[in-house]
Amino acid sequence: MQQPSLNKCLIVLVLVFLFNPIKSKAYSVLTHEAVIDASWDKYLKPLLKEKYPSATDSDLIVAHSYAYGGCLIPDMGYFPFGSEYFTDLAHYVRTGDFVEALLSESQNLNEYAFALGALCHYMADKYGHSIATNHAVPLIYPKIEKKFGHVVTYGEDHISHSRTEISFDVLQIARGNYATAEYHNFIGFNVAKPVLERAFIKTYGEDINSVFGDLDLAISTFRWSVKSLLPTLTRAAWVIKKSDIKKLNPTATSRSFHYKMKRKDYYLEYGKTRQKPGFKANMLALFIRVVPKIGPFKALKFKDPGPEAEKLFIKSFDTVLLHYSAELEKLHYEHIKLPNVDYDTGYPTTIGEYTLADETYDQLLINLQTNKFSDLTYPLKENILTFYNPHDTLKVAQEDPDQWKKAYAGLQSIKTAKTVKIDSLKTIKGVNYKMITQ
Repeated sequence: MQQPSLNKCLIVLVLVFLFNPIKSKAYSVLTHEAVIDASWDKYLKPLLKEKYPSATDSDLIVAHSYAYGGCLIPDMGYFPFGSEYFTDLAHYVRTGDFVEALLSESQNLNEYAFALGALCHYMADKYGHSIATNHAVPLIYPKIEKKFGHVVTYGEDHISHSRTEISFDVLQIARGNYATAEYHNFIGFNVAKPVLERAFIKTYGEDINSVFGDLDLAISTFRWSVKSLLPTLTRAAWVIKKSDIKKLNPTATSRSFHYKMKRKDYYLEYGKTRQKPGFKANMLALFIRVVPKIGPFKALKFKDPGPEAEKLFIKSFDTVLLHYSAELEKLHYEHIKLPNVDYDTGYPTTIGEYTLADETYDQLLINLQTNKFSDLTYPLKENILTFYNPHDTLKVAQEDPDQWKKAYAGLQSIKTAKTVKIDSLKTIKGVNYKMITQ
């Protein structure tokens, strides 16, 4: 069979990105991983060793990669072949319940490390947005400030948020938080699919394999996208913060500072059982590097955040570490209870608080009704009814009458819908949900 031409492949990739623009939420990839790294020796590693005392040093290195995977997984939906609906659920609907489900459903070292990574994302988004990003965006982009004011949410301006968040990654690199010799550790990550499947259906009453067209492909492409973005980030860091980098390392040069993961190292990082990127993924990597930063690729255009925004970032990073470490300490002796918050604002999730949250709840309700509430558990039903309980649904209905009409029909149906026992849940692949008694 003849291999597709380069031009045809690039056209396909353009179409993919036009319908799946590169987006980012709260902290970007490397900053999320930096929180894991900063917490590893003092908090994460001791907790893992206490829970799994037979774990060897080699086992813990692998667990480290699963912690990275957990801290990144909520954002996977916004990469090519992902599911925006998945990411929206993880950011706006039962956010605390989802992380708790991952923790309680973990059956081994790697799954537990993955769940702890998800807890990291919860803390990073909750405080990263409310303290840093939402305030940094108007500082960096005066035109955006004139339009929206001194606080700008992701829902109000996607592009400026994405640029700001990726710029925070650039700052992390420039400040020397990623030593060149350690880069491969920061871009390698594993995904604990079984616990992700169990926790997702428990929390949202839907099979994650139905939400994604191809979950394995989405995970593989997500890894490859991260691998492809890193050289771009390092080049941007050198251009923007060259003087700071030279202060930290006087012998640094542009060539020595840049890092590019070799293909053979990539395969070693992810192991033989992982899906290797095929021709499309390789073309995607090339495309990300050469594409002009216009249209849906605007988020890849970096701008120096400036000293004030950098101060906000440092403050938020320290705050995230403080709260994350506190929750990790609690896990030594008790189950933690996490409020269901809107990741974009840090506020409790309530109807009318944030348009994207309202829309996601509507879509969840519609999907559950379409599936005849086959996997509706009592906690999920109660959460949905509580969300829609306030009488001021008129404003929500006016924002999108057609969507609300469908959601309203689902709301009336769910009131009388029967719930199923949690231990009866199964994925479409027949994988049983594991019941945990707490």
